[in-house]
Amino acid sequence: MPHRGGTEGNMEKDNKKFKISFHLIFVVISILAIIIIVSKFWGFGRGITQEEIDAIPVPDNPEITVYDTFYKIEDTAGFPEDDGVTTIVCFGNAPFADDREASDNPCKLLAAETGAVVYNCAIPGSYMSTSNEAFSADYPIDAFSFYHLAAAAAGNGDILHSAVNAMGELDSDTKAAVELLQSIDFNTVDFIYIMYDGSDHFAKRAIYNEGNMSDTRFFAGSMISGIQLIRQAYPWIQVVVMSPAFAYDLAEDGSFINSDSKEFGTGRLSSYFFYQYDACMDAQVTFIDNFYGGINEDNAADYLTDNVHLNAEGRKLIAAQMKKALDKLTDTE
Repeated sequence: MPHRGGTEGNMEKDNKKFKISFHLIFVVISILAIIIIVSKFWGFGRGITQEEIDAIPVPDNPEITVYDTFYKIEDTAGFPEDDGVTTIVCFGNAPFADDREASDNPCKLLAAETGAVVYNCAIPGSYMSTSNEAFSADYPIDAFSFYHLAAAAAGNGDILHSAVNAMGELDSDTKAAVELLQSIDFNTVDFIYIMYDGSDHFAKRAIYNEGNMSDTRFFAGSMISGIQLIRQAYPWIQVVVMSPAFAYDLAEDGSFINSDSKEFGTGRLSSYFFYQYDACMDAQVTFIDNFYGGINEDNAADYLTDNVHLNAEGRKLIAAQMKKALDKLTDTE
């Protein structure tokens, strides 16, 4: 009897322990749930910090977000009859303009790898944006911005002509690009590629004008305004915007520093990237990510000759990015 009574007492104690443990588990779960809910609401609408941006996985990590986006023109009713030749025009600055006649120029590589006819109208030292709201012969190089080149392509080359006259003798590369642009029959063009490097960022040219998103003095405004001109004149041409690749800013002592490590007046280079991406999404234009999905902070030394210009391997990578877009947009499946 004492033995049985002792067992019953132990069982009663065990039951009490079980009840207490269950109660504690319920309390812990409730607390965790409350913490999760509060943290969600605390973070809602909060801007991402630079530390959080820096924590984004690098492109070698399969979890990285690559911002490639493709918009293919499907409705071809009323478009010119396909002549069976893929014709491409390239606009931009250094990535396309450097060593334009070299076999490893990205435009030359694209032509060699695809058999396409590729016209390279990139102009060295040019910018996506303009310096002045209205063209002035006192600053004729504005005519070589993307917007004014697009206007010339769309049939209004008056400003480009005025600039050439105002400048007199052009350097050989610029002269070759302008003469080529003036010779192209855009009724035969299928694709336009646009790639500007970090030059607008280095020159502290602003990204966008919230009050006027078409303001050509701004990086995104000039791009969208130029694309609109092309679309109005040639709605069948598929436009491919190639983002800037990663580039280094220069410190006061001339050393290379991460272009996102310091605010240089008009935003970090990644700011230009994201505003360009957003503008392309709004306009439904194909966008190729060269900043995270191509030449990035971790591999830039392998693809650049200095803080911004491409070496031979960098040119091959950009050509591969161009071909990726072409393959995607010409896929008949």
